[in-house]
Amino acid sequence: MAIISDQESHVSVVLKYTVFFCNFIFWLVGAGVVAVGIWTYIEKNRFNHIQIKSIYDAIFDISIVFIVVGIVIFILGLAGCVGALRENVCLLKFFYYFLTVIFLLLVAGAVTAFLMKEKFKRKLTDVIQENIITRYTYDDDAKSIIDWFQEQLRCCGVGMNGYKDWNQNEYFNCTKKEKKTQMSTFACFVPYSCCKRPNDINFSEAAKKINTIGCVEAGIKFIETHVPVVGGLLVAFTAPMLIAIFLGRSLEVQISQQLGRG
Repeated sequence: MAIISDQESHVSVVLKYTVFFCNFIFWLVGAGVVAVGIWTYIEKNRFNHIQIKSIYDAIFDISIVFIVVGIVIFILGLAGCVGALRENVCLLKFFYYFLTVIFLLLVAGAVTAFLMKEKFKRKLTDVIQENIITRYTYDDDAKSIIDWFQEQLRCCGVGMNGYKDWNQNEYFNCTKKEKKTQMSTFACFVPYSCCKRPNDINFSEAAKKINTIGCVEAGIKFIETHVPVVGGLLVAFTAPMLIAIFLGRSLEVQISQQLGRG
């Protein structure tokens, strides 16, 4: 096979190194995210080990999410980086095919959630009630997530029952009062983040000061009333993926054409 000189090359140097440097950055970011996830998991489980019994236990564990997302970013970044530098068609195809699959899955998920809004809302509510509400008092990740959402969305609980959802947590459960059994110190109360003014809590008047709407309902209302902002965020999130797919595909085509001429 004849050797092709730089002058005869049909592969754009600008495109090649744009893909390389962008993916090199993503590769470093992926490695950093994995490192943070592993460190967080080790530190969190040093004194309070939480067993992974279901897929939802992993999904709602921030450290595991960081590790999984970091590994995906690391692999994609490495494939794109090496594929561009070595002009490897297989790695570039893996790079943009994988990105395309992720993009299509995100689009399919968003469309399904929109078309089956009520069913999606019920399923999301059930999953959060069963896997987040119950672990609020012993899982710092779950506690931080719930408190943040309840404060930002000014909600309490998850579903249509609102603040009454906290009855499903053994520490906030109020049914033991009716059964006259031993109760937790926090029984019949709700987390501080449910309060409209968390820094000025008067427990004797807490019923007048807590938010009562569930967070799933509050989240949907927030999206419906801030469509331009949410749309802008979605575009900002998906646009880089589409650009990366386009650049990866363009470079792969140029390399394939170059090999065909060789």
